[in-house]
Amino acid sequence: MEESKPSLSLFFISLSLLFFAGVLTFLCYQRYRSIEPVIPDDSYIADIPITGLSPEEAVERVRSVYDLPVILNYLGSSILLDISGNIDYEALRTELEAQIDAVYAENSFINYLMGKFSQKPIRMDISFREMPDSVESFLTEQVVPRYDIYPMPVQPAGNGFVQGHSGRALDTAASLPLIDQARRSDSSRTVDLPIRELEQPAANIKNLELQLRSVIDTWQDRGQVTEVFLSDPASGQTFDIARRDREDLVPEIAFTAASTMKLPIMISSYIRMDDKPNTITMRTLRLMITESKNDQTDWMMENIIGGPLAPYAVTEDMEKLGLHNSFLAGYFYLGAPLLNIFQTEANSRTDINLNPDIYNQTTAKDMGTLMDALYRCSEDGSGLLTEAFPGQITLDECTEMIGLLKDNKLPYLISAGVPDSVPVAHKHGWIEESDGLLHTMGNIAAVYSPGGDYILSIYTWHPEHLIFEEGNIVFSQISSAVFGYFNPSPAITEAESADVR
Repeated sequence: MEESKPSLSLFFISLSLLFFAGVLTFLCYQRYRSIEPVIPDDSYIADIPITGLSPEEAVERVRSVYDLPVILNYLGSSILLDISGNIDYEALRTELEAQIDAVYAENSFINYLMGKFSQKPIRMDISFREMPDSVESFLTEQVVPRYDIYPMPVQPAGNGFVQGHSGRALDTAASLPLIDQARRSDSSRTVDLPIRELEQPAANIKNLELQLRSVIDTWQDRGQVTEVFLSDPASGQTFDIARRDREDLVPEIAFTAASTMKLPIMISSYIRMDDKPNTITMRTLRLMITESKNDQTDWMMENIIGGPLAPYAVTEDMEKLGLHNSFLAGYFYLGAPLLNIFQTEANSRTDINLNPDIYNQTTAKDMGTLMDALYRCSEDGSGLLTEAFPGQITLDECTEMIGLLKDNKLPYLISAGVPDSVPVAHKHGWIEESDGLLHTMGNIAAVYSPGGDYILSIYTWHPEHLIFEEGNIVFSQISSAVFGYFNPSPAITEAESADVR
């Protein structure tokens, strides 16, 4: 009986140890079960740290970054683009919870008891939704109308023109991938929008045509006929308009040329001079152009162009230049014989007849074309004159003729519509006709303006009596409008407009 006592004691000791082991195991298990499933150390969603957070907190942290608006920078102007909703946060939370469960599932109670419990860090990428169409709509409907500037050519304003401007435009197609990149970034969420610079469009000469129609209608009398020919040598653009009683007429109307015919006479003289004009000839030319002297004009025809048929030679020169509606049928002195009755397309029209002088006639287009040819010749020796008369007319001669025309200082007509500082090479003409009254005035000019040179030819005819001052207003207003087209005034800003009011 005494030998069984140690065995019993051992039994109770073993049982006690087992009990305490069970209690300790139970307590450890309870502690194991009480471990909160927080996100392990060094865990990230994309580049956002989420260590120690619950799934809900981790998702909110992601939301706090990726729901921030993307900042669009349009040349210094900041625009907020709401990009929320580009992540499925519910799906993100579900995936995160699954990964956390997987971390804790790998760590069994046995591993915990054996001290092998460890937490691997979680690394997750973000799955972004497709960028919504609303982003492109926002750019085209909100950004473009507010920030783009459409380029504008020179624009009519009053009796003149205002400067146009260049423009800028958002490159929407190039912007979208940049915005997509920014919405996926946790740190760089500003986009410098790509902007295209747009050049100012070329001035539209049709606007000048419309403006001149209005000017003519405003300033000429009932029944009065005014024709305007304009050439822009730089662009090669031209137009020819004629108006009466607020309606268009077919242009190329026959007008009395009067002293504007002295421009062809000067050119015909230079065609025939092999040497530089001597002192007498130059003085005669100067008086013919600057003072419009008829005696000196006849002297040039008789002595330089040659003999009693010199007017024929002038007409033939104009024909050779393709100016078929211009002719000179006699000298300028009173009683000069009429050499021929010239029939032209212009004076044969049945729709309009201004009773032009049978001695000399022209059209605004013919004279404007002739001045354009002289201008081009004086610039670089090119153009109609040197083509029609090779070796007979030179750049130096054309430059000399332009110089004579610039010396024709006249505070009226085309010159009255431009600043005094602007050189104007021109020839004017008006004359009392058979009834003793003034009916026709003409002026052709090459205007050397800061904004570009141009050729302007204007003729006007009054059915009753053309008062010089009233006719001068028509010319000066037309000239002013053309000068404004080539030299537009600065556009008035809204602030300046408010100051004026």
